[in-house]
Amino acid sequence: MTNVKRMSLWGVIICLLLAGGLMAQDLEVIAVHFGNPEYAKVLSQEDYPGFTFYTTDGSSYRYREEQVLVMKNPNYLEGYYGEVPEKMRFSANYTLEKGTPAPYIRGVIYLVGTNGVISSQTSAGQKFNETNFSEVYYEDFEILKKALKNLKKAKVATPLKDKDRVYFKSTPVGEREPYKKSVVDKDGKGLVGWYVPEVTVFDAEGKEHKLDQLTAGKNCMLIFYTMDAVHYVEASRKDGTIMKEWDEVMPVNRAKEMKQATQNPEDPKAMLTSWAKTMGQTASGTYETYAGVLDFAKMLKGYYK
Repeated sequence: MTNVKRMSLWGVIICLLLAGGLMAQDLEVIAVHFGNPEYAKVLSQEDYPGFTFYTTDGSSYRYREEQVLVMKNPNYLEGYYGEVPEKMRFSANYTLEKGTPAPYIRGVIYLVGTNGVISSQTSAGQKFNETNFSEVYYEDFEILKKALKNLKKAKVATPLKDKDRVYFKSTPVGEREPYKKSVVDKDGKGLVGWYVPEVTVFDAEGKEHKLDQLTAGKNCMLIFYTMDAVHYVEASRKDGTIMKEWDEVMPVNRAKEMKQATQNPEDPKAMLTSWAKTMGQTASGTYETYAGVLDFAKMLKGYYK
């Protein structure tokens, strides 16, 4: 065998080894809580092995307008506002149609390739309700499963051109978007084809990290979730004047609380404490509702193989 042939053969072998290494790359799972970071503490993180958790600064808010008997279009688009939801495109402008329910209320999941480009994401209307396996839920799951398989095979998304990476929102970050003349994400593209934006997140010790750096060079599942931690703002449907603001009660993992209480039936105080913690939680389970996006992600993660 000539030297040229040997070099060529070794080149093929090296390429195959490199390709195999890319295909064998692990999936990084990053979960980012948005809204008041104190609420992130209620999540039972041990239920999500392999997830790395971060928080944001909690400056986002959720805008809505009062319900009236004679309905009319709102003065401003309803949904999330603030740097994180606006940069990550799950804010008010990313509904499919103006006047429909606020988008991404339960959160969003993105799949990111090793080139830092977002290849797929869940849709604006996704509620992550496993017990109601709706058509939207099913379609999202199948789309993301396919995208995961592509990432496993080192098939990454092609980045959009600079001119095509444009935000729809016309007002400054954090300011409400007037309903009239506003532009929304009619095609439901979200951030597909975008590089992960530079967003500041915080680890458990409070150390700052840049999200685009955390995901760089990795296959990632990136999850934004909230434990109902986003500050609410409600305005008049007559003129858009802010009428009231509030924060919801922290959700409680009722199943966990009751399990802990029943482990020691001789201690009635523990039982009463657990019951007190679960008071005010809705019959459907506030905790389960907001943890749904993480449960969805955990199921999805199993298909990366």
